[in-house]
Amino acid sequence: MALANILQFIDNQQRLYVDQLKEFVRIPSISAGADADNGDGITQAADFLVEQFGQMGFSAGKVQVSADTNPLVLAHNPNASRERPTVLVYGHYDVQGVDNPRSAWAVDPFAAEERDGFLIARGASDNKGPSFAHLKAVEAILAAGDQLPVDLVFLIEGEEECGSRALGQFVAEGGLEPFAPLLCTVISDTSMYGPDRPSLTLGLRGIVYTELEISGPKQDVHSGLFGGIVRNPNQLLVDALAGLVDAEGHITVPGFYEGIQPLSAREQSLYAALEVDEQAYCRELGVDSLAGERAYPLLERRWTRPTLDINFLSGGSPRTVIPALAKAAVSCRLVPGQDPEAIQTALETHIRNRLPESNRIEFKNQHISPAYNLDLDHPLVEPTLQAMRTGFELDPVLTREGGSIPIVIDIAAKTQAPVLLVGLGQITDNWHGPNERFCLRDFHRGIRTSAALFHQLGQVS
Repeated sequence: MALANILQFIDNQQRLYVDQLKEFVRIPSISAGADADNGDGITQAADFLVEQFGQMGFSAGKVQVSADTNPLVLAHNPNASRERPTVLVYGHYDVQGVDNPRSAWAVDPFAAEERDGFLIARGASDNKGPSFAHLKAVEAILAAGDQLPVDLVFLIEGEEECGSRALGQFVAEGGLEPFAPLLCTVISDTSMYGPDRPSLTLGLRGIVYTELEISGPKQDVHSGLFGGIVRNPNQLLVDALAGLVDAEGHITVPGFYEGIQPLSAREQSLYAALEVDEQAYCRELGVDSLAGERAYPLLERRWTRPTLDINFLSGGSPRTVIPALAKAAVSCRLVPGQDPEAIQTALETHIRNRLPESNRIEFKNQHISPAYNLDLDHPLVEPTLQAMRTGFELDPVLTREGGSIPIVIDIAAKTQAPVLLVGLGQITDNWHGPNERFCLRDFHRGIRTSAALFHQLGQVS
């Protein structure tokens, strides 16, 4: 059947697909935050997906990697053929909690209310809606009587919001090898550049994260009785972290910028051509001005330059005490060419060197991941852009993303196949925050885009 007929079929099913998505997001599959210990929602969401895949003839089931992890949902079409390329589709069915704060929600987070063309619900945009769009695209192709243009493997996890432990183990231990070789992986866990601006994200920043604790006296002590003779962990912590980023936005950790791959002139020109309103950013963020390396344009700072941020500080109390312990969390976002292990070592060494030799400092809960980047000239870029033109009936743009999705790196490294980051949500959808939402028009256009993308990939030799 012609692609045009499949798209018409999708157009005719809009209401049905929205109702089914509402059923999905009503399941409180929380893996991080409040109610994370309640596994009923996780089980229900995984079972919902298995049933959905089964109804369209896919082989589907839950994969329990270990007893203390949430199940993966693995599904693939029957009768795979070496004559067709194989495409992996990744998503996650788990969601963040709603305690940030719960009182800020204008509606019940799991009632799936529609307002002004948006679905308001936890997980609607991150990531149930975008993942479900790919599933519905496949269902539409099959329901319209057509043969799948590619063999498809869906891998939808239940721990993205709390570390992807099960998926990381599954990938590392060869769980995807029965489906090799893969043409590519399709992921819609990134965002569009803006309303009516469909986007193919070429890259993600990597990450180095560490928590540190500085110990002082064996317990909090009176700052009048013992002040002046006991080192204050709070003061040591502030001194150690002060100046990690200078007034010009330059990161002072020795060797931090080594190996960075510069942007090509072509990519610079693409980002320079995108409309940027700094005042709109300020209004959206509720700040008076923007920061960072002023030598670089705003989008390059947001997407293609490395960062260092102090994410958390804690120590003592409002009482007049010298605390026993001071804590902090520091993260760096990395760009192509930076070595996460080298950055981690340099950061921790730099902090240690800023403390007295007799201090007691411990680094813990570290995790690292390199940046991901897809070359502008990769042969799958243009077919993907063409699919987006078909699905949205708009010209797409090429972007990068400032965030990190470590599992993208794991999948890309293990499969040796490119990852196509096709965003369907918006950065204003309030992921992880109150009143998360997903534009239902984008949900519909995302289903169209997915069907067109599988059609385009089926034509790649």
